[in-house]
Amino acid sequence: MMRKALLLLAVAGLSACTLGPDYKRPDIDLPASAFDSTLLSQSQQDAMAYWWTRYRDPQLNKLIDDALDDNLDIALQAARFREARAQLGLANANLFPSIEGQANATRQKTSGAVPSSGGSSSGGGGGVGGQSGGASSAGGSGVRYNYFSVAGSISYELDVFGGLRRADEQARALLLSSAYTKDSVRLSIVSDVVTNYMSLLALERQIRVTNETIATRKKGMDLDEQRYKYGAIDKLTLLQTRSLLQTARAQLPPLKQQASELRSSLAILTGRTPREIMADPQIEAGTFEDVHLPDELPVVMPSLLVERRPDIRAAEASLIAANANIGVAKARFFPTFNLTAMIGTEALDVDDLFEPFAETQGITGAITAPIFDFGRRQAGYDTAVAQKDEAEIMYRQTVRQAFREVRDALVAVDLTNQRLEAVQQQVDAYRETVRLARLRYQAGRTAFFDVLDAQRQLFSSQLDIAEAIRDRFTATADLFKALGGGWTENSDSLTPGLQATRDSYAPADDAHATPTGMSK
Repeated sequence: MMRKALLLLAVAGLSACTLGPDYKRPDIDLPASAFDSTLLSQSQQDAMAYWWTRYRDPQLNKLIDDALDDNLDIALQAARFREARAQLGLANANLFPSIEGQANATRQKTSGAVPSSGGSSSGGGGGVGGQSGGASSAGGSGVRYNYFSVAGSISYELDVFGGLRRADEQARALLLSSAYTKDSVRLSIVSDVVTNYMSLLALERQIRVTNETIATRKKGMDLDEQRYKYGAIDKLTLLQTRSLLQTARAQLPPLKQQASELRSSLAILTGRTPREIMADPQIEAGTFEDVHLPDELPVVMPSLLVERRPDIRAAEASLIAANANIGVAKARFFPTFNLTAMIGTEALDVDDLFEPFAETQGITGAITAPIFDFGRRQAGYDTAVAQKDEAEIMYRQTVRQAFREVRDALVAVDLTNQRLEAVQQQVDAYRETVRLARLRYQAGRTAFFDVLDAQRQLFSSQLDIAEAIRDRFTATADLFKALGGGWTENSDSLTPGLQATRDSYAPADDAHATPTGMSK
């Protein structure tokens, strides 16, 4: 008994060995200071999880709901997430014994032309259950017999060098990567819907301005035709009026084409079917007056950005998986240990099947060790190390790209606001210019060309202000996206169990307590 206990302790001690490096997050030179911000309470952070609702546009909310429910890119990532979860279940199952049961029933006749005892002339023990001993010489009639068995077996691979545990670690990390990738795709889809919707609003406004301009210029041309008819103006002035009208009309088809293309893009994003797309998708759009521009924009600490961006978390999870794969590859250099045990019963008569004398038992231990494989295992290990280096580079690139996007988005928010104010003042100035030019023309103090030029400038600035408003809204959406979108730290795809898995990889000195902020 003591000998068995010592053997079990020795096996347990060997099983504690895990080859390969433990994961350590790469050091990254992050900015030390936060963006200027007013700190948000936890309730405010939770309320900002659905950041697109801050635009207060019911039509936009509906489009995003449709995209989250029916977008095929999100559905594809959901399927990949389910696949990764199943792969984790497989890797986890490999850590435990496999138990199987088997029942056999056989009716067989031996050959009378072949000695059943393998050529031995001693009869008793040659056949199954000693029943075929009489058929030991060639030319006999053979023997008919029944054979029944019931057995249970257990097989177990001892994870002496930690290869199975590293494989389980790799599968858990890949599941995290899949979950965060799904969140990243979800964030991109939402951002694309917002951006396309704001662009559609801008085009609809430009189309309305163009139609109004065409109507106004048509009235002006009709009036000038009457004035030309009675000699009040010359033909050059009339041609200039017609040219101005045709210029506005020429602007309309490209604007409508762009609006149609944006509706098609939104139809794809929101999961419309091919039939719905070809049937001119009904994508309703409001006006910029219906959309609320958030007064307070989110800002986070640089260290928290690394925790919140789903693409960064996905890249880090891929790095964790690649790091664990080194342990899997390293364990292949060492022997594998397998134990198999069987207990059952067998008999020639079903009535004897469960009698004590019919019991059978067996236990097997096997060791498989590599001897010479012409460098296969070394090549696999070198591949795993290179893949880990690639994953680390990808992680660093993802972090750098994230901070670039944050910086660009913050600059865009500031500059698009300045541009919007400037274009608005420009529109006001051109309206006044048109009014004064008409008065001067009617008083005979200026040429009609000055009126036409002022009208062209006003029309152009009215189109520009629609683009400026669009860019202002788009910049805020880009900032929300750059800072990780939703304001909950956990992945939308992670269950509490998977969150615990994620937390097991977090370095102990990470700062998780830094709250999200906002700036005016």
